[in-house]
Amino acid sequence: MPDRVIFRISSLYGLCPEGVDLPLGALGSIHSGPIALTIDPEADSSSNLGVADFRMQKLKVRYGAQAVFPALYHLISSGNHDLSLLNPIRLTATDDCTMTPDQKGWRALGCLDFLPGSLWAGATGG
Repeated sequence: MPDRVIFRISSLYGLCPEGVDLPLGALGSIHSGPIALTIDPEADSSSNLGVADFRMQKLKVRYGAQAVFPALYHLISSGNHDLSLLNPIRLTATDDCTMTPDQKGWRALGCLDFLPGSLWAGATGG
């Protein structure tokens, strides 16, 4: 078995039914409702790749993704907010993982970077 394996991610789908609170500038914030996450078909070639290092028991994965907030449709249709809130939010997610000793699972520490042009580009968090 090789020590390192490089692989490509060809599909991704996630759902956060609880949603999150979204900042709306001076207006405060709103609750997003459910969030759907899919692979970004426009992601650059450095995205949607992973490297498994079995000797070091590490796994690093980089995803290009889009987050969509279907519940925002009701907010937008009220006529009080910009239609751009309905656009997918493009992001890069990077997971640094430590494999379990049996190499059948892992513990991930992830980071999100919002891409330029996305609604939250330049956002920082703790």
